[in-house]
Amino acid sequence: MITVLGDIAVDIVSTLRAPLTRGSDAGATIRVMPGGSAANVAVWLARLGQPVTFVGRVGADAFGRMLADDLAAEGVSSALVADPARPTGVIQVLVEPGGERTMVPDRGANAHWDVTDVPEALVSASSLLHVVGYVLLDEESRPGALHAMAVARKHGIPVSLDPSSHAPLHSLGADGFWSLVGHPDILLPNRHEARILTGLDDPASALNSLRAHAGLVVIKLDRDGCIADDGGLPVHVPAPDLTVANATGAGDAFNAAFLSRWSSRQGLRASCQAAVALGSFVATLPTTR
Repeated sequence: MITVLGDIAVDIVSTLRAPLTRGSDAGATIRVMPGGSAANVAVWLARLGQPVTFVGRVGADAFGRMLADDLAAEGVSSALVADPARPTGVIQVLVEPGGERTMVPDRGANAHWDVTDVPEALVSASSLLHVVGYVLLDEESRPGALHAMAVARKHGIPVSLDPSSHAPLHSLGADGFWSLVGHPDILLPNRHEARILTGLDDPASALNSLRAHAGLVVIKLDRDGCIADDGGLPVHVPAPDLTVANATGAGDAFNAAFLSRWSSRQGLRASCQAAVALGSFVATLPTTR
């Protein structure tokens, strides 16, 4: 069983018909749907047939109940804490023509983790702990994430980590990030995060540098697929030529497919191929999941 720890939220996805004009109107198709980077990973793992438990925080409100019901319907076991004082997280997602997206998050209950939110028995029974970095990059939620990682290492459970977002990662800095996370077994940055963590623009050079900090590194390269290295020969898997409708959640699906195949010992190239295929497919969908 893979345990996924991180954010869960309601996404308000506004698919714009034209670029934003500041101070004026921009027509859009708007949908309200379950989201949150870590919850997306958990859902896709379940859809791929992987036993998975999601650990996260919601508010004691209607949105929180909606998200809990959605996880159950998707076949995801959950260990949710209902925060009595803070609302469920909400993310406004603005999707521009061409598929690029900008997120405006209100993390709500996601931002206030406690070490007691992560049961040691749950982590110790896992085959892998996957941490989505938003909980690490926010000082208020950081203690719970660090506790979960420490528990995993205590019990010999591999730790997988997605740094998640280059803007808060930039504020923390590479040295600050490594001092927090130590040496993860699997690191899954995108190209922007890899650049911040290494100071290198070239993905291949960044990949080589990151291998000093993690046992296995996979860099997501959007339309260029991914590159990966586990200490053997580096692997590059290109992406298919598809029309991107909405990039939201594509990286989460990529992570799920990679971790599912890797956990099944299907090898680095096969895991990357599955990840690129699913991530690319999700990017063609008009909505998140």
